[in-house]
Amino acid sequence: MAIANYLVTDNNLGAIAHTHPVYGLPIGWAFAIWGIIYTLEGLFVVYQALPFQRFGGLREPSYAKIRGPVLALFAANSAWLFLFGYEVYWASQVVILVYDALLFVVLRRLDVNQLSSRRSAASKLAAAAFSANASWVTVASCLGIQVVLLDEGWLPSPDFAIGLLVVAVAVACAATFEYSDPVYAAVAAWALGGIIANQADASEFGCKSQICPACLAAAIPICSRDDTSARDGRPNGFAPLDCDSYTESSPDECVVAKSASVVGWAYAGIGCVAFALAAGLVRGYLRRQAEKRAPRPQPPFLEDVPSTPASGDSP
Repeated sequence: MAIANYLVTDNNLGAIAHTHPVYGLPIGWAFAIWGIIYTLEGLFVVYQALPFQRFGGLREPSYAKIRGPVLALFAANSAWLFLFGYEVYWASQVVILVYDALLFVVLRRLDVNQLSSRRSAASKLAAAAFSANASWVTVASCLGIQVVLLDEGWLPSPDFAIGLLVVAVAVACAATFEYSDPVYAAVAAWALGGIIANQADASEFGCKSQICPACLAAAIPICSRDDTSARDGRPNGFAPLDCDSYTESSPDECVVAKSASVVGWAYAGIGCVAFALAAGLVRGYLRRQAEKRAPRPQPPFLEDVPSTPASGDSP
């Protein structure tokens, strides 16, 4: 996956982001979260293959339940990178939704509350890796819908983007509360913070200084498409920018209007996720205390196992 990500990122992903300035797009630095996600998943992949008794996960019971969907989601991740990177947007959107669903299948099968005293460190490591991935990919799925619609000729409105943010925040709150999961909450807040930063006055979101260098670096159809949108501040093509004559000394022009309402809702989303995390941690702590008070399940005693009659004994 890391190799696929490098190959495609080097080719087109950044250019697509810069030439599709939709309101659910986080700022560039926010995508550095993939380094953490891939590191956590890399640790899982290595650990789950180790056959050692004490420091190996090959025989970890919780891992046996997730190896199938993990392989499938890794394949979906790789497929999405190539499909989206080579601008096959509709197919890439189907794939990312499957990818996201598989991540939640893994989380459900692990069913790890991060404060539980009865779940192994190995299962918590896996849960952290895939909850980070699920948190970001849920936001990315909402972003992908907007990119598809812009490519079809309609830049979705701020209200449309806010509706999708509400969905992503609701999923984040549910997962964070259910699993007492600070990792899911942190990644969701990071993504929302990236969206806020991209709508700041200093951001080059929707500006000629960001769009034109990307258009010059990659042959993306929206760059040469006329703007036929009737909505001011929401163009559907960037041919009027005349990027072929663009230089770094050219005067800047921001053709996509920034949205204060998106910023406000993103801040509200961070607040909701923080509240869900606090409630989830309280719930997790109470469950942990209940686990400590409850007797641990014990294996059956030898005398409880029916004995086998010796040969020659009468039945």
